[in-house]
Amino acid sequence: MQKISRPGFVATRRQAIKSIVGGAAAVLAAPYVHRAYAADDTIRIGYIDQFTGARANFAERAPWVIDQIKAHTKDGLVIGGKTYAVEILSRDSQSDPNRMGSLGNELVLREDVDLLLIADGLAAPALEICDQNGTPGISTILQWEPFYAARGSSPEKGYPWSFLFFWSGADIIKNYTGMWDASGIEKVVGTFYEDNDFGRSFSGGMTASLQGAGFKEVPGGLFKEQVDDFSNQVAAFREGGAKIVTGLVFPQHFATFWGQAQQAGLELEAATIAAAFVFPSGVEVLGDQGAGMSTEIWFNRQLPFKSSLNGQSADEFCTAYEQASGKQWAQPMGYEHAIWEVAFAALKASGNPKNRAAVRDAIADLDLDTIIGKVDFRNSSMKSVANTWVTMGQWHKNPAGSKFPYELYVTNNVTAPQVPIQKEFLPLSKFR
Repeated sequence: MQKISRPGFVATRRQAIKSIVGGAAAVLAAPYVHRAYAADDTIRIGYIDQFTGARANFAERAPWVIDQIKAHTKDGLVIGGKTYAVEILSRDSQSDPNRMGSLGNELVLREDVDLLLIADGLAAPALEICDQNGTPGISTILQWEPFYAARGSSPEKGYPWSFLFFWSGADIIKNYTGMWDASGIEKVVGTFYEDNDFGRSFSGGMTASLQGAGFKEVPGGLFKEQVDDFSNQVAAFREGGAKIVTGLVFPQHFATFWGQAQQAGLELEAATIAAAFVFPSGVEVLGDQGAGMSTEIWFNRQLPFKSSLNGQSADEFCTAYEQASGKQWAQPMGYEHAIWEVAFAALKASGNPKNRAAVRDAIADLDLDTIIGKVDFRNSSMKSVANTWVTMGQWHKNPAGSKFPYELYVTNNVTAPQVPIQKEFLPLSKFR
């Protein structure tokens, strides 16, 4: 198997990793709880998402997706000539890694699910329980570098029962620097990151890539979730001459930063932020200042892909959500749908969904076209991981009278040429 190397994404977060794995170990050491064995004609699927807590934005649309899946499986699944009922046990991680371990214990040991699905970047404690107890688990919405690092594995080793499909943290940085380089904006970048697992990993990778691509970095450091003052970062970026700002920042934090930056007269030509601008709410909170904000794109309503479950195009899928909810589509919902596509394809390919080893082997051999594009474990050079694409995009104002104020368009496809570019990337001064 080909060896994969990603400079800047070496696991250095020992304390965080020890906390995650230690939490899982504590759960595994807990007193044994009665297992509720499922009937032979019922497939029990556990689903964990971050419905509440600091990262609830990621799962805001997941309940609607789950409702669609329940409707799709109301008459069961036919596998190997037999019809199986499908029971979905949905749980809320509350954006808490300790609770994630408890939920893994509940679903794997007590509820005895046949398959565990996790659309949450804090999946490590629950996936550890899957690996320790021989239950297949599929996760998404986490870069594959921390997926390996969190439990001390590697692309060569993988995991015995747990899997991930998502894109690379290294690829997102290639897209960031590629977009800025092509824009002609002065190559001085201010950086700041929330002090969490991905923020620390992103910080190290970005610093190395900026140096390699000839950018000057003005570091603003890591900040805690409770912080509500970014005047130190604003001052550092002004003094350092930053024309671009980037990092891992959630919407409420960026809104505070942006207000202070405007008051201080910080003039930026690009604000390219992971997390905050993934969601419409992240730009809407900026009022008329949201146009021109940029971020990574990993699902888009204009994508040329379709669901393997019902044939819906990405646009039809997003439109159905908007009509049902009155809210705008957002990127995570594509993966929250795709994880069910992967799950059902593997269950069917196993020939026997109650045979966990057969289900695990079917996941490892899966090559599937989904609503977010190809999910290919079979031909992956990395054990337990199917690498997916990521591009760059920018928010534009919709015409007056539109249902929603902004729309996100692909502007650069540095690592994903199969995704069509929809608009030219423009500096912020063009939007003001």
